[in-house]
Amino acid sequence: MNAFAKKMKKTAFKKAKKVLPQETVLRIQKQRLEGGFGVTYKPNSYEGRYTYSVVSAVYNVGKYLDDYFESLTTQTINEKQLKLILVDDGSTDDSAEIISKWKQRYPELIEYYYKENGGQASARNVGLEHVESDWVTFIDPDDFVSDSYFEEVDKILSKYSDLQFVTCKIVFFNETKCEYFDNHPLRSEFKEDCSLYNCNDDYKPITLATNKSFFKAKNIESSMIRFDESVKPNFEDAHFLNCYLLSLHEGRVAYLGKPIYYYRKRDNGTSTLDSSWETPDKFSTVLEKGYINLLEYAKKELGYIPFYIQKTILYDLQWYFKQLVGHEERTQHFKNEGLKETFWKDLEKIFSYIDAENIEDMPGGWLNYEMKYACTTLFKGTRPKEQIMYVERIDYKSKLIEIRSLNMDYELYSNGKQLKPLEVKRVSRVLFGNEFYSLYMSWFSLPASNSTLSYKVIDGAGGLRLSIRGKQYGYHVQMSQVNTIYRTGWNEYQQDPSNIWLFMDRDTQADDNAEHLYRWLKNNHPEQKAYFVLRKEAKDWQRLSNEGFALVAFGTKEHEAILRKCSTIISSHADGFVHSYFGDNFFKSKRFIFLQHGVTHNNISGWINGKPIDLLIAAAEQEYSSIRDTGSTYCLTPRQVCLSGFPRHDALLRRTAKRRCILIMPTWRNKLSGEKIGIGNIRVLNDDFGKSEYKKKWESFLNSSTLRSIAQSANVDIVFYPHTNTFPYIENGTFSIPDYIEIAGNQTGASIQQLFVDAEIMITDYSSTAFETAYLGKECLYYQFDSEEFFSGMQAYSKGYFDHRRDGFGPVVDTEEALLKCLEDCAARNFVPEDEYAKRMSGFFAFRDGKCCERTYARIKELDEGKF
Repeated sequence: MNAFAKKMKKTAFKKAKKVLPQETVLRIQKQRLEGGFGVTYKPNSYEGRYTYSVVSAVYNVGKYLDDYFESLTTQTINEKQLKLILVDDGSTDDSAEIISKWKQRYPELIEYYYKENGGQASARNVGLEHVESDWVTFIDPDDFVSDSYFEEVDKILSKYSDLQFVTCKIVFFNETKCEYFDNHPLRSEFKEDCSLYNCNDDYKPITLATNKSFFKAKNIESSMIRFDESVKPNFEDAHFLNCYLLSLHEGRVAYLGKPIYYYRKRDNGTSTLDSSWETPDKFSTVLEKGYINLLEYAKKELGYIPFYIQKTILYDLQWYFKQLVGHEERTQHFKNEGLKETFWKDLEKIFSYIDAENIEDMPGGWLNYEMKYACTTLFKGTRPKEQIMYVERIDYKSKLIEIRSLNMDYELYSNGKQLKPLEVKRVSRVLFGNEFYSLYMSWFSLPASNSTLSYKVIDGAGGLRLSIRGKQYGYHVQMSQVNTIYRTGWNEYQQDPSNIWLFMDRDTQADDNAEHLYRWLKNNHPEQKAYFVLRKEAKDWQRLSNEGFALVAFGTKEHEAILRKCSTIISSHADGFVHSYFGDNFFKSKRFIFLQHGVTHNNISGWINGKPIDLLIAAAEQEYSSIRDTGSTYCLTPRQVCLSGFPRHDALLRRTAKRRCILIMPTWRNKLSGEKIGIGNIRVLNDDFGKSEYKKKWESFLNSSTLRSIAQSANVDIVFYPHTNTFPYIENGTFSIPDYIEIAGNQTGASIQQLFVDAEIMITDYSSTAFETAYLGKECLYYQFDSEEFFSGMQAYSKGYFDHRRDGFGPVVDTEEALLKCLEDCAARNFVPEDEYAKRMSGFFAFRDGKCCERTYARIKELDEGKF
């Protein structure tokens, strides 16, 4: 099938998905994966040669067991050749009842055993004691297999009687999207119906999953191999499987493409793999008992470590690098447990067994060049033979090109003339508390389109390649080629000659930096063509319409048309639907100005890096330095960060109080977010919210009689401004707020700016809104009952330069009793801030002169005019 036909088929299926019932769509997908239309499978229709046992460890998977049994009781192989051995590992749900129901229907097929909870490995070992078949596999009870799964395996085993091991293809079943995805990282090994290798081939393909693999039962017994119960929370599969392979001395192994194992990606993230990152064992036991033990076992068995074993370890290590590098928030809480030292010690030992050339030979989709460079330089004392640098951005208006590299040991030439960097920033890339490697972000003058760009390593050792959107060129490239590749797809996004600026805050609400900058622009530079984007049903729509804003309804054809032809997107939010709405190369054709939603006081580099930000607006010196300075973890260079102050702060200074209130504004918890509905900020409700500590603690405080008494004595109102994600739970009654507390929010039409001015004091937990009241010289109380958990990977950031206890604008407490006592003390002094906090407030912000909009506009115009 040619590329055009494939595209047409894909387009037709997308259209069909919109109109056909979900069950029909799934059936069509499954048929396509298992042989196409017209192929039917009849249960018990195939008389096989061998017998098979399925050992399944069961733990709280009741909701999936019917699918599991339905899949295995309708196999084409004769059911007499199959035995399902289910070991209940102390389930507390209805798993036992469901198994019992199926066992009544298939008493000869199903065996059930119960044991106290001890983990998947221990349950599988119990199951192995009851295996009497020729072959055994370990299908997980939340997964299922293709209708002819065992038939296809049996045919291959019958054809090649010397086979000692068989493994099958995995296809993902995404439970949330209710769709199949044939995109497993190891899928390339299963292009053929059957690929054969000798047992002692050092370069056979890697495989890590026992659930989709078949083992000769007598081989397991003769080699006395069992699942190592100390290897947890994962990798026990890969450890068992590869120990088995290492024990084989003759015969062959097979990789089969026709039998399909369907791996369920759970919608609630409760699989072992999903939750493993939250356990200390992931950073100690897996490395020591899993990786190192397997490497040492291979060395003992063979006297050396074959390539496929080294590759297996490197393949699994990639997930650590992808999960953790640049994301300190994901390991910060483990440092206190001493795991940092253990992790790095084990990592060094692992790489003592890995050859440098094998690191370099890993596919780039598994270990990208940066990871390879880090591993070889840090652990092997050498660099890759060929180095790569990347075209990060091209600013055509300013005639600049940004190069990302792993060092500065290179030179660039345009038509033979050396290009000197105009600006260089070293970015620290951190892995579990230690610098793993550095990135260098360098701006150079952009060579003319008819120029030749060449590059070389300074000392001449090794090659050097330039990567442009995945295409690599060695030693030199024509700039016309660079421009063509970089601008791919831009023909759909031709900019209007009138230089349109497109503003937005959230798609569901305004009243943030974008609104205030747009208003200033409209009043002071009406010659600049600009639009403001908002959902038409948002509360702010009518208010801004009455004010004369040129409004565009989010998600409409008009919005998309203006997005295509605008030159600049200016927003207080940096979500993908803001800057990358069309999901292609669109964002690089526009300039994106990130005004920020709040002062960056935590380290959000893991979230910021990778976003196409041309300019970030900062409000405070420390904030500015933490982002722009060399050695920081942010990839933004000094020219991409502007200390101009927040546009909304100008209006904040001009407002006058209309009343007195206690303003309560807690931030959100990402783990409580429901799935997104379409493009934008609208989400489904999460059932876990009602049981959360977050809900219980804030609800208890808001319903406190002491809080009401303090407010009455001080003659102030109590205003609760819930996070946008919290508001729906108030509307449906999940979150109970007493009648005497006013509920504010954009959904109610309240002006957040006016609330900051009216507030005598702010009460929050970690929200950057505390900086708004601090800007006005008002104290804040920080209620941090979950601080340890909050900075343990729950959020998309870790602690930054700002410490609430050392730098905050008021006391930090962790109990409701302490919070109420502090509030009572503040009310007793008429909410006048204590000297210590007053000094912190006055010294934090760079500007309080009402010219933040002016400075922000000036910097955007400089970029428009091509200034550095």
